[in-house]
Amino acid sequence: MKEKIEGLFLSSHPYTDNSIIVQLFTHKYGRKSFIFKGVRRKNSPYIFQPFHFIEFFSNFKIEKSINSASQHALVFPCHQTTNDIRKTSVAIFLTEILNRLLKEGDSSVSMYLFIKNSFLLFEIQPFNPCFHLVFLAQLFSFLGIDPKNNWSEINKFFSIKHACFTNEKEDYTIEKDASKAFSLVLGTNIDKFETLHFNKTNRAVILEIVFDYLAYHFNFNAKQISSHKVFKTIFS
Repeated sequence: MKEKIEGLFLSSHPYTDNSIIVQLFTHKYGRKSFIFKGVRRKNSPYIFQPFHFIEFFSNFKIEKSINSASQHALVFPCHQTTNDIRKTSVAIFLTEILNRLLKEGDSSVSMYLFIKNSFLLFEIQPFNPCFHLVFLAQLFSFLGIDPKNNWSEINKFFSIKHACFTNEKEDYTIEKDASKAFSLVLGTNIDKFETLHFNKTNRAVILEIVFDYLAYHFNFNAKQISSHKVFKTIFS
C-alpha cells in the first residue's frame, strides 16, 4: 500500500532519460533513496533543489536500498530562497553539508522538524548572513556533540577537544575574541538568528571553528564541500 512520505532534498543524479534518483532526509525513515520518474521532461517543474521539502507517495519497503516514488509536490514554496542569490548560496552550502553529515539509516524526527522549521524561518525572514552559523551550532545537539556554553571572564578559551570553554590555552583551543563570538552563536536560538551581526571576518572565523569542531567530533572534512569557495566568494 502506498504511503505519503515527506523529506528534505539532499542530492540527486540522473537515472534514465526522464527519471532521477534522489537522496532525501525523510521525516519518518531518515535518509533514504527514491526513484522519481518523469521529472526530467521538458517544461516539467523541477522541485528537487536545496532547502526544498517534498511530499510524495511510495510503496515503501524499509529493506530496499532504493524505493520508487510518485505524485511529488513541494511542502511549501521557497520563492525568496530561489530568487535571492545570497539565500540560494546559503541553501546550496548547507545542503551540501547536510548531505555529508546525514548518513543512511540515521533517523530523528526532532532533527527533521528542527531543520524544517529553520529553513522555513530562513525563507520568510529578511536575509541575515549569520543564519548558517546559528543553524550549524544548533545542529550539534541533534548530532550528539553539543558543546557546553560556559563562557565567562574566567573561561575565555573554547576547547574543541573538551567541547567547553576553559581558563587556559592548550592544544585545540581558540583565541579569546573568537571564543566569545562563538559563545554568542551557541547561545542564540534559531528563531533569533536575525539578532546576530558579525562582519565577514568574524563570520569566517566562526565558521572555521564550526568546521574544526565537526572534524574533531564527527569526522567531517570541510575540504569535501565543493560550494565552500563559491560561498566565501559571494560573502567576501
